[in-house]
Amino acid sequence: MSAKRPLSDKRFLITRPENQAAEFVSLIEGLGGTAICLPTIEIVPPASYSQLDFVLRDLDEFDIVVLTSVNGVDVLFERMLETSQYIGTLTAICIAVVGPKTAKALEQHCIRPDLIPADHRAEGVVAELLKHGVKGKRVLYPRAEKVRPLIVDSLQAAGAEVVAPVAYRTVMATGSEDKIRRLLVDGGVDAVCFSSSSTFVNLHAMLGDELRDLQGKTKFFSIGPQTSETIRNLGFNVDLEPEQWTLDSLAQAMVKYYTK
Repeated sequence: MSAKRPLSDKRFLITRPENQAAEFVSLIEGLGGTAICLPTIEIVPPASYSQLDFVLRDLDEFDIVVLTSVNGVDVLFERMLETSQYIGTLTAICIAVVGPKTAKALEQHCIRPDLIPADHRAEGVVAELLKHGVKGKRVLYPRAEKVRPLIVDSLQAAGAEVVAPVAYRTVMATGSEDKIRRLLVDGGVDAVCFSSSSTFVNLHAMLGDELRDLQGKTKFFSIGPQTSETIRNLGFNVDLEPEQWTLDSLAQAMVKYYTK
């Protein structure tokens, strides 16, 4: 008889977009758990790519490119191809990424990042760039429509010129609300996994005041401190946050949580 795997008999609700959740789902299933992917967010194009496309025509005039998500990487290369820009230009520019997943997405285009902070948050990116030196530098930061102003404000305060065109938008997913409600009503999941602040904010917006009652004994697992702060600010507890802020680390922390 094979040994029981650490997440056997556990069911988890995954709130990130399905196409971006595949690796995490695979990790959970490999550990014996069941992953149910019902996204609360959807990644969509901005109202226009005109600002991003415009700055990409002069990409060689930038000293630094900052990429804080896989989405940012994907859109950067899509727009470079769409506007017939030379990908090799990026090899002459310092590229800072927020963490290993973003680095992996970049490397799939045969470009290696120059800076990867140990702290996989905007704060870590800023700290690493300030050590690198940004005074007098031109920085391109393709970003989500709604982001904290930390990166732009901090780099500008340090003397950089920051151009931050919108590369994508994060909006509330459709089609998940009723399914999530039924899962929670039935006690059908042991924990909900949140990979960003927006995944929780949108769940809260979907269910409103019902969420507190619907949660019942379901645990809330967070990828990192920024997401955890959002959850707590909305009046809920965080049951698990990994020491390293990646989905791989979250999966490892889940194993420890259920085997302690």
